[in-house]
Amino acid sequence: LLASSAASDVYKRQEKDRCMEKNLLVGNGINIQFGGPENYSNSAIMRRAIKNINSGKYIALTENNLTSKEQLEMLGKLVEIIDKIRAGYYAKYAEGLFMLMELDRIKRTYPEKSKIESVFLEDYFLAFETFNNCCKEKDGEETSEYYRKVMFEFLQRILVDSIYNDGKINSLYKNAPNGTKKYFEGFTNIFTTNYDYNIENILGRKELVCHLHGEFNQLSPRYDVNSLYYKDNKNECDNLISQKIQGMDHVYSNAVMSWSWLDKYGELIEPDARKKEELFKSIGGQVEILGLSPNNDEHLFLLLNQNSKVKSVVYYYINNTDRQEIQHHINKPIICKKATNLWKTLK
Repeated sequence: LLASSAASDVYKRQEKDRCMEKNLLVGNGINIQFGGPENYSNSAIMRRAIKNINSGKYIALTENNLTSKEQLEMLGKLVEIIDKIRAGYYAKYAEGLFMLMELDRIKRTYPEKSKIESVFLEDYFLAFETFNNCCKEKDGEETSEYYRKVMFEFLQRILVDSIYNDGKINSLYKNAPNGTKKYFEGFTNIFTTNYDYNIENILGRKELVCHLHGEFNQLSPRYDVNSLYYKDNKNECDNLISQKIQGMDHVYSNAVMSWSWLDKYGELIEPDARKKEELFKSIGGQVEILGLSPNNDEHLFLLLNQNSKVKSVVYYYINNTDRQEIQHHINKPIICKKATNLWKTLK
């Protein structure tokens, strides 16, 4: 009887596990897997940004106010700020606990000296905001916010363009292992921080996929004549639309890039943005995280931690540094698995 009861309990647990809702959270790591680190790693994206800057591609994005040399010097100055944060400076200029946590992450994970290619994309925004905060008392709130807006917009556009890689990024699904489609089909929901459509192309449908941070082919509300923002700010939007650079619609997309969750979810004016956040907050069961660095998207980790319906997390890591770092961000029961082993099983 005892043996029969124990077997019954095991069976019930197995059935419960099988029935548990499964969600997937995907980051740029899958594009690195499909397209190669030489093309889509953080350092490769930054090398492409440097190449594009040197070619003069982004001068028009500054309304011809910054030369290529000045743009590179600006990135270099932001790297110097990262080095100073790593050395313990600027902590007193952190606004709120969340920003302080991000500065602590830089102190914990960065080397003493960084290069333009080695700084994580979203940390360029953090570096500028940190510096901007230390000048706020002198510049005043209004001027400080103006500088923040202009710099964030420029950084976002050049980095989104560098990720886009002349549209080549949307063809990476052709390199996916044969078992990838079946793996994706095993999830109730798939959330991605990527802007491309490789997951949709692998699945052959799009209803399972939720782009948390926007999409290359969806215009920003400021440039979309059908948005609620446009209806309330028509003159401003018409002026912006008239200044768009032909052939670069993707840099005017709703692709969001910033260190701050407020920039990503702070102004949920558009129904589509609200729907995406509400869906992510409503999930339960198990969440698998694939291709997402622990050094980015702290807001998503916080939302998972605050969700009592999420019972466990499986985190796929590339190196031991990521495996150790993720423990600082997830307070759910977590199992860490090597991403390379997963990809081997999908071949």
